[in-house]
Amino acid sequence: MITLSYNPDAGSLSWRFVDTAEEDATLEGECDATLLLDPQGQVIGVELALDDEIADDDLAPALAHPQVSFDAAARTLTVNLVGEEPASVQPLEEPAILDFDPDERLLAFEVLPADEFNLDQRLERLAPFLIEREEEHADEAEETILPPATRPVLPEGPHRSGFVALVGRPNVGKSTLLNALLGQKVAIVSPKPQTTRTAIRGILTRPDAQIVFVDTPGIHEPRNRLGAYMVKQARRAIPDADVVCMVVDITRPPGSLDERIAALVRKASARRILVLNKIDLRTKRGSDNLQAYRALAPWDMEVAVSALRGHGLDALVDEIVRLLPEGPPLYPEGQVTDLSEREIAAELVREQVLRYTQHEVPHSVAVEIEEWEEKENVTYIRMTILVERETQKAILIGAGGGMLKKIGSGARQAIEEMLERPVYLDLWVKAREHWRDDPSALRWLGYTE
Repeated sequence: MITLSYNPDAGSLSWRFVDTAEEDATLEGECDATLLLDPQGQVIGVELALDDEIADDDLAPALAHPQVSFDAAARTLTVNLVGEEPASVQPLEEPAILDFDPDERLLAFEVLPADEFNLDQRLERLAPFLIEREEEHADEAEETILPPATRPVLPEGPHRSGFVALVGRPNVGKSTLLNALLGQKVAIVSPKPQTTRTAIRGILTRPDAQIVFVDTPGIHEPRNRLGAYMVKQARRAIPDADVVCMVVDITRPPGSLDERIAALVRKASARRILVLNKIDLRTKRGSDNLQAYRALAPWDMEVAVSALRGHGLDALVDEIVRLLPEGPPLYPEGQVTDLSEREIAAELVREQVLRYTQHEVPHSVAVEIEEWEEKENVTYIRMTILVERETQKAILIGAGGGMLKKIGSGARQAIEEMLERPVYLDLWVKAREHWRDDPSALRWLGYTE
């Protein structure tokens, strides 16, 4: 059965052809979309204009449903949930975001009508297909059964130090885990996949050890040069590490992407820890998921944690220290990251873009610092937010500049907390077409080796 979920906060409608709790949606695409309406203006379906890069076989999960048809000549995929001819159509200004599995099969898509369309008032005919969003009914599921996160007894001995790579597929909570382990924010976080773009080092120093965590981008199937750079950053961190922590979302079973990441981990000479994240969430398949993740590699240890709630973190740190080689501190005491204040400030702006925008806009954004001046009573910072299309620029600016003001306000507060002084943040938006596939643009923005 095709299932739909409506997000009232974002005003978006997600359409699923498969149970995405069992299938990994790791690739993204976009296409033009048109809503199909009945005589009363209620939504009854959608039409997607697909490009030639999507093979006919990739549509198998969608075409398994009788409500879906495909016109190969026109490259049009139609989903009509009630089986009647539409009385009218509503073209959408924003493209639909397509979700694919690692084999490039279409699993789901999301559409975002304009606010004035009043989508929430046009869902009556779709009621039989609408399901609650996962966070709304998560408490009804059974609690995950996991091994206790006990703290090992550490033998007294010499100082230990080394590098620890945090790896995993997108959106399993690696950056949230890093911030929680350090007790302060060094990596931006958001619910959107592929938030982290470069390998970020976070340094945890204690009397008996110094751990240099390397938070890596989520390993995924890249669709542009930026994505290829991100994956390369993650893959390179594994062989250079003394300990590799593969972070997984215990509420979901491993997919083919997890298996590929585990294969990279198995090849490394480093010690291996399986980090079972999100134990604060309930799931019906926790025990089955646990056994499946255990089978991916010969783990030296597994630790159950909640990065969001802070559960199990002491046990994880103690276990990492036990596996690190003997050695002196690698960084001065008190240093918590290798990122400069300017780099963190730019990331904090991008974090607000991730927070307030939807679809392809967040992934198309880069932030460049144009000017940074320390004045007597305030730090003046001018930044340019780079996007790929003029339509994305308009979204970021918003009506009367409202969206840009919202982004700037949230970023300014975060930057002021970091600098501990007042900040005047001057944001501009510029469109540069296809910058994520432009080698010169990537080099200029710092996404280079």
